[in-house]
Amino acid sequence: MSTWPAVVCAALFLALSSTTLAQAPQPDPKDPQYQHTGEQDRGYVFPGTTETIPYHLYVPAKWKPGMHLPLVVVTHGANQPSAAPFQRPVAAPTLAKAAEEHGYIVAAVAGYHANATGVGGWNVPYKMIQVPPQPGRGGRGGGRGGEPPAPPTAEDFRRAEADVLNVNDLVAREYGADPRRMFLMGNSSGGSAVWTYATRYPERWSAIAPSAAPLDDADFPYEQLKTVPVLVIHGDMDTTMVFDASKTMVDHAQAKGVDVTWLPVAGGLHTDAWAQPQIVTKIFEFFDAHGRK
Repeated sequence: MSTWPAVVCAALFLALSSTTLAQAPQPDPKDPQYQHTGEQDRGYVFPGTTETIPYHLYVPAKWKPGMHLPLVVVTHGANQPSAAPFQRPVAAPTLAKAAEEHGYIVAAVAGYHANATGVGGWNVPYKMIQVPPQPGRGGRGGGRGGEPPAPPTAEDFRRAEADVLNVNDLVAREYGADPRRMFLMGNSSGGSAVWTYATRYPERWSAIAPSAAPLDDADFPYEQLKTVPVLVIHGDMDTTMVFDASKTMVDHAQAKGVDVTWLPVAGGLHTDAWAQPQIVTKIFEFFDAHGRK
C-alpha cells in the first residue's frame, strides 16, 4: 500500500491535465456503490445536463481506502454499451479477470451517447482505414441493431470526448488511483479515440494501447506522443479495418521518435483480438512497465 503524503497526492491529481478534477463530476459518498469493489454498472450526471451517463467499472477485491492502484480507461467500438469491453471474447470474457490478477482499476466509458461513437465519431478528425465492403457482406462498424440512432451533432462528439475525461477523473478521485499510472486503451473506433486523446492530453496518460484502429495519418501529430509509450494491437484476420495500415502507423510513429510496440495477433478477428487471454495479459504487462516515474 502506498503511503504518499496527502499533499503530494493532491498535487499529482491536479497535474493530470488542463481539465482538473475540480471541473469534473464529483464522487458521491452517499451513493450505495461508493468505493465498492468488484464489477459494477455505475453512472454520473453529465455536467450541464440532467442526463445520467453510464460507465462500467471493475475494482480489484484487494482495494482499500488509502491504496493507489493504477487505472485504465477503456473506449469501446462503434455504437456499443459501456459494458462491451468486459464481454470480450463472448465465450469467455477476459478483462475483469485480468484486472483482478494484475491489480488494476478498469473503467469502460459510454462515450456519452452511442451515436457519437461510431467510425468517424469520438471527436476524432482522422479517417479510419477500413477494408472495402465486399458483395454480400453485412453491415459495418459493430452496431447493436434495432432502430438507427439519431445523427450525432458536433456537441455529441465533444461530449463523447469529455465523457472519457470525466470518468477518468471521477474514478481516480473516488478510488485514489495512482496519477502516475493512468492508461487508455480501446478497440476499433474506440481505438481511434485512444490515438487522438493521447495527442491532446499527453500529460494525462502514462501509456496507451489502441487496437484495430488504423488512421489516415498524413496529418497525425505523432510528435505529441514522445512522452506516451504506445502498444499497437491488430488481428491479422480483421475484415473490418486494414491490418497493414496499423503496421504503417507503427512505422511512422517510430520514425517520429515515438516509443511504440507492435503486437500483431495471429488469427485475430476485428472485435476481440485484443481480448484473447495472452494478449490482454501482454497489455497489462506493457502498462506495468510504463508507469511514470
